[in-house]
Amino acid sequence: MKKTIIAFALTILLPFSAMAHSPLKSTSPADKAELKSIPPGITMIFGKAARITKVTLTHASGDNSHTDKLDLPSKKFEEKFELMPQFRGNGSYKVDWRALSKDGHPLKGSFSFSVTE
Repeated sequence: MKKTIIAFALTILLPFSAMAHSPLKSTSPADKAELKSIPPGITMIFGKAARITKVTLTHASGDNSHTDKLDLPSKKFEEKFELMPQFRGNGSYKVDWRALSKDGHPLKGSFSFSVTE
């Protein structure tokens, strides 16, 4: 019975504790977007201030694939980050990111989009 109560409490509380951090709220381009032209840049907006620690951009076109580590726009805790990578033309792109929330918890995620000019 005690294990059941603990399992139930964890099931209820874990989603709320994850929401207390700084989730990625939106991106531009949006996840899984299909674009007709190269975007001017990449924007990441967090629900609460975070500090980005690493961002990589992988471009794939046909059999070719290339990954670039992007320069970080700031080492401060902010809600909005704008990145200006050098895009490599048509193909699919994947952005992998890592960040640190103000409460000290590490965050990570990814989103993708494609460009067909």
